[in-house]
Formats: sequence, C-alpha cells, structure tokens
Amino acid sequence: MTTRLTYFVLPLLVACSDSNSSSDVLGGSLTVTGTVHDFESGAQVMGAASVSTTALSPTPKVTVEGAAFTIDGVPENSAFQVLASVPTSHRPTYSQVIEVVSDDVDGVSVKTVSEQFLGTLATGFGVTPSAAKGVLLLHLVDGAGAGKAGVAAANLVLANAAGATGPKFLDANMAPAPAATASTSSGWAVFFEVPPGTIALGQAATATVTLEMASSPVGSGAVTIADVKVTDGAPPATPTNVSFSQQVFPIFTNRGCVACHTGSGPGKDLGGLMLDGGSNLAYKELTVENPLRANTATPEKSLMLTMPSAESPPDGHPNVTFTGPSDPDYIKILVWIREGAKSN
Repeated sequence: MTTRLTYFVLPLLVACSDSNSSSDVLGGSLTVTGTVHDFESGAQVMGAASVSTTALSPTPKVTVEGAAFTIDGVPENSAFQVLASVPTSHRPTYSQVIEVVSDDVDGVSVKTVSEQFLGTLATGFGVTPSAAKGVLLLHLVDGAGAGKAGVAAANLVLANAAGATGPKFLDANMAPAPAATASTSSGWAVFFEVPPGTIALGQAATATVTLEMASSPVGSGAVTIADVKVTDGAPPATPTNVSFSQQVFPIFTNRGCVACHTGSGPGKDLGGLMLDGGSNLAYKELTVENPLRANTATPEKSLMLTMPSAESPPDGHPNVTFTGPSDPDYIKILVWIREGAKSN
C-alpha cells in the first residue's frame, strides 16, 4: 500500500507569475518555452500544471496551457529554476537549473514528482518526511549527462543543511535501494529533511570525485531536483595568485555584467556600478567606491559575489549569474578577494 504524504508549501524563493513588460527587464528580454513532465515516467503531466520562476527580478510573465508553458521577460545571462506542480497529484518541484545566455530557449523539460512516487520513497526508505522540510533528488551524471554509477555516499555532503538525512540511492529502475552505499546506474540519490533555503554541495574531506552542482532552492514540503556533474578524481587545487586584470576583469564581459553596468546602462542607476571603463576604473568601482563590493574581511559576503548569486531571501539583483560556489568564475573572484583584492 502506498503512503500518501500531505505537505504545505511556504512561498520561500518562489516568484509569482505576475506580468511584467519586457521593457522593464534589465540586460535584455528572452523567452523560454517548455513542458512539464512526471518525474518517474517522463510522460507529460495530465491536467493543468502550475509553473512559476525563481531568482529573476522583475518576475517574468508565465503562461501555462495544460503541460506547456512560456516564460517571457527572462534577462540575458541568467540561471534560474522553475517550480512546477499539478495540484493535487504532484508535489511542487523545483527543476534543475535553466541557463539562458543571449538567445531564446525552446523545448525545456521540467519535472514534477507525484505524491504516489514520494509515498514509495518514504515507504522504501522507512522515513517520515516532515511538512517543514524539503526533499532533494540529486542526479549524478557523467560528462555526457548519463547516470553515474559507483559514487560513494561519503562524497555527497550538503553545505549548511543541518538535520538532513541521506544520501539514499535509487536502483537502476528508480526504486528505493536502502542497502546501497553508492549510486547505481540510474545515478539518483535522495536527501530527506533538507531545511528550506538555498542548498549547495559541500566538500567531502576524503573526496574521490569532483562534483559540480548549481545552488538550488529548497521549500517547505517541496521537492528539489538538481543535476550533479561527476568527474573522476579528487577536486582540483584552488587557484592562487589570481590577477584582477587578466583573470577577474574579463569575467565581467564574458558573463554579461558589462552590458548592464555601463555609464548609460540600468546597472549604473540601480546599483551605482560601472564596469565598462577598463580594468583600472572597474577596480576602483569595486574596491574604493562606496559601497565596497570586495570585502576582504569576509570574502564570501562580498557584494560582487552575493548579488549575482542565488540567495534566500533573494536580493534585488535582476538575475543569477553564478550557478553556485563551484562556478569557476565565482571561485576566481573569491580567491582574488581572499588574496587581498589587489590591483594586479
């Protein structure tokens, strides 16, 4: 007999689907289209899906017809998640990260987890999830996106997730495998009782693989799905002697920051920041002008890292640029600040 679990979803990190004019969107306005699918079967959901977005400001206009959705007004160079559900058969589920650069994105498939499947997980693993916490489904994949087998549980550590239980693994047929101590060919791992907020992977002390995962929202009583790219071998050494002019400054152009933060751009008016005058002027904007954007006392709290990153509650930055603390560009900037934020 399948256990049915009842939860209540709090509106953490969830932006409603109010309409906004594309002219209000900073850094360009793009469109994302897709469909909502059942997590277990992969089939399009039946009935009317509910779809909203996270991490984007102003909130894009979301139009839903059955299982199909269109999101209008997505800023360029954005990374965000969709929250999808089908009341009352499917639990609100945060999708894997959707990355938009400079073109519209079509054919996105987002998943929502059924109440029946959640009941199967609860019964199979002998757990009783609470309404105040979330469930995290991690898909461990190789470079080609296929499920990665053999990833030991000791490698999977959540950052700032006190009280979470797991990982627990699904077998090749997506069924609970309570005795498994490593991932199977499906690549799926599960954490229960994950506290609401923004979740990221931590670093295992004895890691045998390198893991990359985008920071992802977790809501009370909701499910979060996240892809985790797995590369064999211990994580590479953190870079050192990071140069502002050669390694940090080019990030601003490559990630779309300069397009917004120009002398005539919206980023100047809203954030008081200009990045288009060369490396020397950009350095002054970040380290001399008020407010200071590079905080050498607490580097992780530097505005140049937190503003374009996912936060709970979200800040006023119009998009999320860095997918998480494992983003290579995020790491370069963090190390540069830790090394004193030098003009080098």
